[in-house]
Amino acid sequence: MAATGARPSGGGPDYPGVEPRWTVMIFMGAATIAGNAPLIDAAEADLAEMQFVGSGDRLNIFVQVHQGKDVVPRRGQIKEHGAVGINGLGPVPDGETETRGGAALGKFIQWALASAKHNPNNPEHYSMLVLWGHAYDFAIGREPTTDGMIDALDFAELSRVLERLQLEFGTGAKLDILGFDACDLATVEMAYQLGPFAKYLIGSQIGVPLPGWPYNEILDRLRTPFGRLMGGAEFASYVVRRFCQCYGAESGTVSLTALDLNRAQELKATADVLAETLIEAIRDPAARDQIGALFNASQTAPGKPFVDVADLCLGLMRESDDPLVIEAARALGDLLISPRPPAVGVSAVGGGTPVVVEHGRNAAQTARLNGISIYAPNVAPERDFESVRHLYNNFVFAQETQWSDLVHALASQR
Repeated sequence: MAATGARPSGGGPDYPGVEPRWTVMIFMGAATIAGNAPLIDAAEADLAEMQFVGSGDRLNIFVQVHQGKDVVPRRGQIKEHGAVGINGLGPVPDGETETRGGAALGKFIQWALASAKHNPNNPEHYSMLVLWGHAYDFAIGREPTTDGMIDALDFAELSRVLERLQLEFGTGAKLDILGFDACDLATVEMAYQLGPFAKYLIGSQIGVPLPGWPYNEILDRLRTPFGRLMGGAEFASYVVRRFCQCYGAESGTVSLTALDLNRAQELKATADVLAETLIEAIRDPAARDQIGALFNASQTAPGKPFVDVADLCLGLMRESDDPLVIEAARALGDLLISPRPPAVGVSAVGGGTPVVVEHGRNAAQTARLNGISIYAPNVAPERDFESVRHLYNNFVFAQETQWSDLVHALASQR
């Protein structure tokens, strides 16, 4: 975590040293779940990539791996010449293994920050948390429990974990980057949910192929920087570029995005205005059919209940006859793409960025992706949207805007 304000450098007596440095924490949900691709081999491959880099003077890498209810989770600091693979990590202490409610994640973050002597009030101490694993139905890190059920970290629980840590470190303390090595999480809902706890979010609008992020390529720039060490905005952009460069079109479609969460409030307010205007517009059956067709045209991938926000806005601007819809769509689209005016002393570290700081893609199939999605169950009628509606409504965005009412009204007309 790092403080939001520009405080003087210097760690103080409890945190000696003032050199810029990064604490990178990767929390891996690698349990085998029926119907999902096995993750153990991918976890081992990523750990090998991390070990190729290893921790150094300016970089501390910490990992925790959960393999399921019958296997003790393991964690440790990744060192360049340390023990190899999951079994080379030490067991998580008793009392810190419970995954329900995100308890294990919270303990892991506390342990990693303490081990790194990370000072959240030092603006030159940067932090990145990566959540790794299968994600769907608005949760990540699915793991069987002793009673035969499936436990997963939903994003309301994730918010509570980060809120408790923020209370410990100070309300101004935020992660510099919160990343998801998982599918379909570069969304408006996630940006607003996590805006209070992180400065930048890295996620994909579509699926992430195994083994996921190229950790050796990404982390090496922190271990051996060219000149000065990158800050949060620069490193988030670098992760996106390196990821997309590592996957050619022949390897399958990929996309990755860095989002500026400092603009999450603006994003929520502007999306809500569009929802309000569309709810009014779909009272007209002809307009409802047209709007539904534009949603379908902006679907992120076949079978996925998400649309690309900027593409949807462009379609509405071009096809709608309603001036209120056109203006609301233009405002939201511009917010995603247009940078803020330069701010003295801020823009140099990313303060002037648009919501979509960096977006990468690798194939013609991804040409309509622009970096951020939003939930739209009406574009995937084969899915049972009613069974997960209560989970979607756990998002703060769904509670504070009319978007849920809009998309479920469209879905109910299918």
